[in-house]
Amino acid sequence: MFQRGDYARPPAGVARNNAKARGWGDGWPHCQRPRIAAVTRAGVTVFVRREIAQLVATLLEATEKRFGYDVKAGQTWGFSCRAIRGTDVPSNHSWGLAVDINSLANPMGTTFKSDIPPGVVAMWWSCGFYWGGWYQRRPDAMHFEYVGRPSDVDENLATARAYLTGTQPWSGRRLRLAEPRLRGADVAWVQVRLNVKGAAPKLTVDGVWGPKTDDAFRSFQKRASLVLDGIYGPKSHAALAR
Repeated sequence: MFQRGDYARPPAGVARNNAKARGWGDGWPHCQRPRIAAVTRAGVTVFVRREIAQLVATLLEATEKRFGYDVKAGQTWGFSCRAIRGTDVPSNHSWGLAVDINSLANPMGTTFKSDIPPGVVAMWWSCGFYWGGWYQRRPDAMHFEYVGRPSDVDENLATARAYLTGTQPWSGRRLRLAEPRLRGADVAWVQVRLNVKGAAPKLTVDGVWGPKTDDAFRSFQKRASLVLDGIYGPKSHAALAR
């Protein structure tokens, strides 16, 4: 299990539970069932809005293939024509814009509990999905809700495909890998590529830069005849991305 501090802080100012205002039409109680599609990927079938079906399929596959996190059938779902529990506010599930993953290990409750790797959360967020584990009063770590507009889906899908293929582009930042608290999607991508390049022992792809990742990166720099400085710059990126 992970702790709250293992995850990047939630993005500030993100508007949630306003799918209609973002261009998705009506939710509960006027659910748009004809616009819901089945997605079968990573050993599960979920129902989501047709426009994000390929995006969800790609993210589910990347969650297992790139991060090694097993998505479990019977604990993972999408569309449900309902309000948010205890309210008259339409749930994002009623638009087919939310996916819950592995409910037993990541339950909603007053106590935070999650076994989802931080790198998975970073990936889903970079593709437009806000994570319920960031909720303050009742964290809901199973929950990912799409907070983009219909016009954002193509760009988010391109990002998800880059994760799946291991070609997620470098953000352009110089990452000083000696910083043990560095986290996020950039680090997860580096970990994936270090594994592809033969890191031994194989790294856990969790988006956290710790001593093992730092050692593996410096070993890679040495094997690639790069300056052994522990800094992830353009030359190190180019060597890892090849």
